[in-house]
Amino acid sequence: MTLPAATPTPPTPADRALLAFANSAELAARDLYAVAASLPAFGADEKTMLVGFHDHHLAASQAITGLIGKDAVNVREDAVYNAFRGKVMGSDKTAIYDALRELENTLVSTHVSLVGTLEGTEGSALVASILTIQARHAAALALLGGRALADALSTTAAPLATGVSS
Repeated sequence: MTLPAATPTPPTPADRALLAFANSAELAARDLYAVAASLPAFGADEKTMLVGFHDHHLAASQAITGLIGKDAVNVREDAVYNAFRGKVMGSDKTAIYDALRELENTLVSTHVSLVGTLEGTEGSALVASILTIQARHAAALALLGGRALADALSTTAAPLATGVSS
């Protein structure tokens, strides 16, 4: 069976505003991982993983910027950053992993919401590809934090309000 080829559709002006918010949220996550990776609580291997997650969020932001061009503000979403900043500080690695898992699950929930809202298929496809990585981050963080597999695979995180602005 051969399915007809669908022609990708670019983001609409409304999509571009939503994607610009997603870009800013990704930059907030990038900065939160930089904070966590700088903490003395983590060993070299853990810091390498946290820097890798940092780089994934940077790459997601860059991909979104590539799609929406000048509509990307390329500034972190301070409301997201400030909501999690205090949670990723200190020496309790389990608490930090839990906070980062909450961040990832919040981004997953936000991006799932966006996929259902965006009209252009290019934006929806890009966001869908990003959220699968973030779901994997959340699962890994749960397991590293000593949580049960069921905790790694479930979430009640609510999506971010996309009207928030830096």
